[in-house]
Amino acid sequence: MAASRVTEAESALMEALWRLGPLPPARLIDEVKAVRPWGRATIKTLLSRLMHKGAVRSQREDGTLRYHPLIERKDYVESEVLAMVDRLFDGDPAALAAFLKRRDQNATEA
Repeated sequence: MAASRVTEAESALMEALWRLGPLPPARLIDEVKAVRPWGRATIKTLLSRLMHKGAVRSQREDGTLRYHPLIERKDYVESEVLAMVDRLFDGDPAALAAFLKRRDQNATEA
């Protein structure tokens, strides 16, 4: 999954799948619509992108189509954090840790 990043919008679909497990199309759409003001066409487009990236697959189970996540949430989180460290801290995780420590100290002092 490293080659094709899950976008912030796509992550809304992934969150539903991670939280609830494999879902039929209508349930996945309902879950996403409960947290995002998107129409069915937008959600279907995002789902198609995720399938093309290999992040989600569809499978028939007992005659019902269900969507399954193919990446784990922990892997997604790690990828996002590492991308943020690369982008904002020149790839230096210690710089992120120092930033968070300073921020925590400032919040405690306030």
